[in-house]
Amino acid sequence: MKRMADQKPFTRREALIWIVGIGVMLALIYAPLLMWLGYVGAHVQQLSAGGLLVLFAILICVRDVRDGLQFEPRVNPDGLWLLAGAFATLAVARLRPHWSLPLILVSFALAFAAVVSFLFGKLGVHRFLPALGAIVVFGLLAGLFPTLDWPLRAIAGKYAASLLAALGVPVRLAIRIGAAPELLLQTPGGTFIVATECNGAGLLTSSLIVAVVLALHERLRWTETLGLLVLAVPVAIVGNFLRIVSICLIAPRVPLPYYFVHEVLGDIFYLTGLALIWALAGRPQFDRPIKPPRPSPAPA
Repeated sequence: MKRMADQKPFTRREALIWIVGIGVMLALIYAPLLMWLGYVGAHVQQLSAGGLLVLFAILICVRDVRDGLQFEPRVNPDGLWLLAGAFATLAVARLRPHWSLPLILVSFALAFAAVVSFLFGKLGVHRFLPALGAIVVFGLLAGLFPTLDWPLRAIAGKYAASLLAALGVPVRLAIRIGAAPELLLQTPGGTFIVATECNGAGLLTSSLIVAVVLALHERLRWTETLGLLVLAVPVAIVGNFLRIVSICLIAPRVPLPYYFVHEVLGDIFYLTGLALIWALAGRPQFDRPIKPPRPSPAPA
């Protein structure tokens, strides 16, 4: 019986066959998750922009790996540990159904990282962290979307009504009971429905995705990353209720179709919110590779 040290390592071709086989197995395991994420990104209007941001993050990481790393397929210990962590997390998700979504998303991220490690090594995993973070955040917000819908609408309607009143506009916030309750902003210029499309979930999702991508791209410290994520929430909430106020003030006063005014103002506040997060992150540039990981401090 041969010792482990005497066994020949996989050839490049053999390693690639193993990695392709592992990739196919993982694709089958996580197919329901991937199909759900794709469906949500394509069919839920408020989350479609977030889905595009996830694709953008993946493309950035693919570019950085392609331009800065050599393709060296190898079934390495780091990748095997990541794969073991993915399966262990998936097993825990079966035992903790209330936490299944975040655990499954983390499991998928670990499995994805394992395949990247097999193909490009540890540095490849570091360069794919922004994309993995974006996938996890998008999945979490997509799962929480039904739960957050009414609270986000209530917050947006309350603060929009308060600001309109402070500006001297007579306003009344009301709820119309029906098959699906509706939140109304009644002003002299008309009655505006704070619908699901106005709950701000789109800006909130995109803000958090941009925050985590920028934090991981720039290798911010964990305190800086946490601060950026925390700031992304009020930026999204404030941007959304200011958008509602601007629609209530401008739409009745301009001879333009309401839908056009609604979409233009929505895009303005959406882009302004993301630009603010980009500025808070230090105005990173995406025409250069992701920063390498910080070296570990030398032992004393």
